[in-house]
Amino acid sequence: MSLISYFSSETLIEFLRRSNYYAKQNRNEYSLKIYKAISDLYDWIDCPCNDDCNCKKYKCEKHLVRKKGVTFDDYYKHFLDCYVDSRSHDVVRKGRSSGRGSKSNQATNDIEDDWANISANTSKTHLLCSDWCDPLFESMARNFRPSGDTIYRAKWLSILCFDTFAAYDNGSVALLKRDFKKPPDFFNLMKRIREDIIIHLDKTGKSLQDFRKYDNPSEFFDAIPNDSLRPIGNIIDKLYLTL
Repeated sequence: MSLISYFSSETLIEFLRRSNYYAKQNRNEYSLKIYKAISDLYDWIDCPCNDDCNCKKYKCEKHLVRKKGVTFDDYYKHFLDCYVDSRSHDVVRKGRSSGRGSKSNQATNDIEDDWANISANTSKTHLLCSDWCDPLFESMARNFRPSGDTIYRAKWLSILCFDTFAAYDNGSVALLKRDFKKPPDFFNLMKRIREDIIIHLDKTGKSLQDFRKYDNPSEFFDAIPNDSLRPIGNIIDKLYLTL
């Protein structure tokens, strides 16, 4: 049992509420940047899965799918907005070799080099689906261990698949590794998180739609509509950032 399955829905909501409170004090306003990234890069569609899919057990209603024609440059802009301090954007774009955000360069280059395959991917699943991870992204996620050195690889996978992968930072990756017994790679970390969410939903009787609504950044960010749905990966990210 880990954080998500251990605590009640009410407690998780309070964790997320506190996260949004402190996000409002941050000059980068990351919660708002995440919302803008979702709006620009993704569409919410009605759940396309058949009745045999695991997500149907949890009354899944919506899936987050990438918009057609979105370019690498579109993603890179939002990657910087969501995951790199605003004061470092220019130097990171120029290939900064040290300091804040510098480790994003190799991860970004790898994504750009493989953009033809990534942009052609049309997967419409999410973390609670039976076939929750497309082979392309599974291969990428199995290729690195969760650690302080792989923060930007996880963040890239997160923004490419907001409803499947969770970002982490130096503090939260240590908590994730402790909570999920030092997974051998990022794919197995997400697999264990998936299992923990399922335990939580089974124990509480909550639906996936309920889980998405645990996070309510609109309380502190007026520009975010009150009824906006939240990606699974972003909820996980914020839960572990609060501790």
